[in-house]
Amino acid sequence: MVTIKDVANESGVAISTVSNVLNHVEVVSEETRKKVLEAVEKLNYVPNVNARLLKSCKKNTIGLFLPSIQGDFYKMLMQAIHLQCKGRGYLLNIYVSNENTSEEIYGMILSSGVEGAIVLNERLSEQHIERILQKKMPVVFIDREISGDNISSVIIDNGEGALLGMEYLIKLGHRRIGYIHGIKNYDDEARFKAYVSVMEKYGLPIDDSIILRGYFEEAVAYSEMRVLLLKGIELPDAFFCANDEMAWGCIRALTEAGIKVPEQISIMGFDDNTLAPYYTPSVTTIHSPVTELGNTGASELLRLLQTSEPVKGEIRRLSPSLVIRESCKLRI
Repeated sequence: MVTIKDVANESGVAISTVSNVLNHVEVVSEETRKKVLEAVEKLNYVPNVNARLLKSCKKNTIGLFLPSIQGDFYKMLMQAIHLQCKGRGYLLNIYVSNENTSEEIYGMILSSGVEGAIVLNERLSEQHIERILQKKMPVVFIDREISGDNISSVIIDNGEGALLGMEYLIKLGHRRIGYIHGIKNYDDEARFKAYVSVMEKYGLPIDDSIILRGYFEEAVAYSEMRVLLLKGIELPDAFFCANDEMAWGCIRALTEAGIKVPEQISIMGFDDNTLAPYYTPSVTTIHSPVTELGNTGASELLRLLQTSEPVKGEIRRLSPSLVIRESCKLRI
């Protein structure tokens, strides 16, 4: 295999000069540049791109650390961050933790060699976050509220979104309202807290028998609703679901059992995924500004990376909005 040293020997220059020519560093005379390029062509030298990337990744690569890449939310988030990085000349490496422990995720972030990180991972413990803060590595969290030197957060105001949805259901005349949890994370906790707040505000009882857990998955929510129906428990006026996939799972189970949505029961979702307008009925939901979340998260990290000196981070909150479609109806 031809190496950069072979090119240097063939052209009669130093290895550093060959490197400058190949990397378009304008410190080499035109005569020397031509001599090096002729040697490259003669020897059929192909630069080792992987080695170059590994050498330079510290100064031009951002790491995105996620628990999963499945579903519309992650796809939209990754695309938005990728475009922001690309536009500013940064590479984006994506790391998926799946079932990794907090210690493993912490090690993944610190050993990645990236210049800065965008982190969304509920498995990362407060202890490990504190250790990351001590490293002064520029990080933007998009699943919790933290700020400090070189540390920022960009979050969707889940509580505000759930309040909008619950107030709308109350306005429609619904009083017995169930809730379907996702997984135990920052988003679900904030949404459920708002659900409880509105129920208490209007003096409405919270019935544990109609509070289910669908783990943010359509199939699980479908199964949970089927079990509820088999138990013969009195259905609520409406269900507030912590995401649209679970809302659709509920609608499918109810429809198969001959229960009409929204004529007999209203179903509210959250996120406004790309399929929500095309379900039958289309899903009334809370629009999460996921693209804006990605854009803002990437822009904030790039701001932190602008200087070698510590930069004061901040917490940015993005507001969701109510999208009214067909799955919720006035209760007469």
